[in-house]
Amino acid sequence: MSWHSWFTKERRIWHKRFIPSLVTGLAVAIITLFFELTTSNIVLFSSLGASAAIMTHNKIHELNILRTVISSYLIALVVSLLVGTGITLGLNSELGVMITVSVTLILLYLFDIFHPPAVSASLAFLILEGGFAERIYIFFAVIILLIITKLLTYLFFYENLELRKFHLEFRKL
Repeated sequence: MSWHSWFTKERRIWHKRFIPSLVTGLAVAIITLFFELTTSNIVLFSSLGASAAIMTHNKIHELNILRTVISSYLIALVVSLLVGTGITLGLNSELGVMITVSVTLILLYLFDIFHPPAVSASLAFLILEGGFAERIYIFFAVIILLIITKLLTYLFFYENLELRKFHLEFRKL
């Protein structure tokens, strides 16, 4: 393979992924405008960026459909709320972190909705400074942003993702 053909091929790949990568970055940037940059929020924004990057892929896969992503983030939120309550009642924080990661992973496997960024999101929800209402607010902000990201992926980026197939995002593959 010549240098020119290699460069042409790489440039084509780069151009094909530029817009989805830009949308991923914009999605994270938009949500950071509404929240303070604390450690827990930075961890959550990192998870959001990873999820958005996975979701802008041009093929429908179990890992990148909205059903999987929303369900896994919901599990992350519920587990972190339960473990957070345990920590408030006297559970060791380090043990709480271990339980959060382990239980989140186990539930993701059991429900067959494995989305890796949700594991770090569960830790972010656990260490989030604020009450129940703030966690719920952030959860819904993340979910709405992920839905918009996926919708933009369908609308603008790929020919093989047709908007009339958007409803498949909420079904089990």
